[in-house]
Amino acid sequence: MKKQNYKKTTRKEFLQQLALGAGGICFPGMLAAQEFITGKTNSPRSVLILGAGLAGLAAAWELNKAGHKVTVLEARDRPGGRVSTLREPFAKGLYAEEGAAAFSENYTTALKYIEELGLEKVPWTMPEKPVVHHLNGKRFVVTPGEPVDWPYDLTTEERKLGPWGIVNKYIIEKLPKEIAQPEGWAESPLIEMDKISLEQYMTSMGASRGAIEMVQNTQWFGAVPEKTSGLSMAVSDFGLFMGAAPFLLKGGNDKLPVAMAEKLKKNIRYGVEVNSVSSSAEGESVTVSEAGRVQSFKADKVICTLPAKVMYKIKILPPLPSDKQQAINNLPYLDITRTYLQVEEPFWLKKGVSGSAKSDLITGEVTGHLHPVNPEDNPAILESMVGGPKATAMGKMSEKELLDKTLADMKKIHPNLEEHYQKGLVKAWGRDPYAMGAFSFPAPGDVEKYLKTLQTSHGRIHFAGEHTSILRSTMEGALRSGVRAAKEVHEAS
Repeated sequence: MKKQNYKKTTRKEFLQQLALGAGGICFPGMLAAQEFITGKTNSPRSVLILGAGLAGLAAAWELNKAGHKVTVLEARDRPGGRVSTLREPFAKGLYAEEGAAAFSENYTTALKYIEELGLEKVPWTMPEKPVVHHLNGKRFVVTPGEPVDWPYDLTTEERKLGPWGIVNKYIIEKLPKEIAQPEGWAESPLIEMDKISLEQYMTSMGASRGAIEMVQNTQWFGAVPEKTSGLSMAVSDFGLFMGAAPFLLKGGNDKLPVAMAEKLKKNIRYGVEVNSVSSSAEGESVTVSEAGRVQSFKADKVICTLPAKVMYKIKILPPLPSDKQQAINNLPYLDITRTYLQVEEPFWLKKGVSGSAKSDLITGEVTGHLHPVNPEDNPAILESMVGGPKATAMGKMSEKELLDKTLADMKKIHPNLEEHYQKGLVKAWGRDPYAMGAFSFPAPGDVEKYLKTLQTSHGRIHFAGEHTSILRSTMEGALRSGVRAAKEVHEAS
């Protein structure tokens, strides 16, 4: 096994950096480990898995190891789904994530596969230099420990706290300890949190309207505070992801799905679009389009890991029960549009600021990606990430129009950008035909209304994907859902 070359950032160090001195942030302990299939089957079955994202790969991995005959059908020409690392058209060695941004040391299932495959982890680095903000028409630089005149209508205390102090006071301090035990989501006190939005939760804790607006414009989980289930926020964003220090995979997060797919390469077929799934006494039949031809695959069982918005387009016979179809039709997704600008060098470093920035402009949250070799002397990337309705509107623009608008607004954050800009790229997840959105994002009441139904099998068809997990929008949730579906198939065989 490959030796890890990784200096772990502790949870305390991460939270201290993250809070920029807010203090007192405390999260529950490690997420409980997942149960996996043990032993080999005595009655191997043929299983078709729809989708080679992390959920599909995890299901295939476990079933293949248990002795079942597995075939994975993937529409794209690569594995990973919404875990995707961009390397082209950037300078050699330079890359950025277009999908899932980071893992957490709390991701016990992901850690199992990462260790088994000998992948190398690198710590998520927080900005070391002051961070530029552009909010409510004002550009200012935030230096840890120095007072900031936040351009919002805040109380005197909120103005001193800043964004992460506000998050700590109005969200973290009051979260129930049970958020570290997501399997109990359907029980009190967690289930009550699904009845309120993030906005309502913060308001009930005393947050002003200005504090909520500031969180919405500076924190990734606050994109649509009035439409975010308090339960999903508490369990997925805080209990899971921020329950431990985050990390990346050296060379790109897609190293995990690529490594899994390499081990399963005899089991995966790419360029295969699923049209329908039908059940009969003889078994399951999946009709697909491949290289312009329509053909069918037969199997004893099917595991569908496609996003709910993509499943909507697939014909299933006999039809799904009305409650399951309603869940598929109505489960909200958060749209994300990301724009990447390659520059000849990280010119912002010479100005004493970080490439990262917070804004309410079309740029949204900005991240600077440095070249791994001689970062100050090689090209770099400024990434813009926007979530919610604004992202949907951006996704409808032409690539040229969006790049032009992003460049114009990015210059408000990093002046003189045009002197260094080389080329750009856009990824609008809402117009990706195999995703139709970035990830599921239940609104208040949706977890209780839809989650169990989304997890329930339909005859010999089983379902997985991050949208079928309480740990929505995370790689851990996707992996766990695939393992769960694989266990269902194995134990039913």
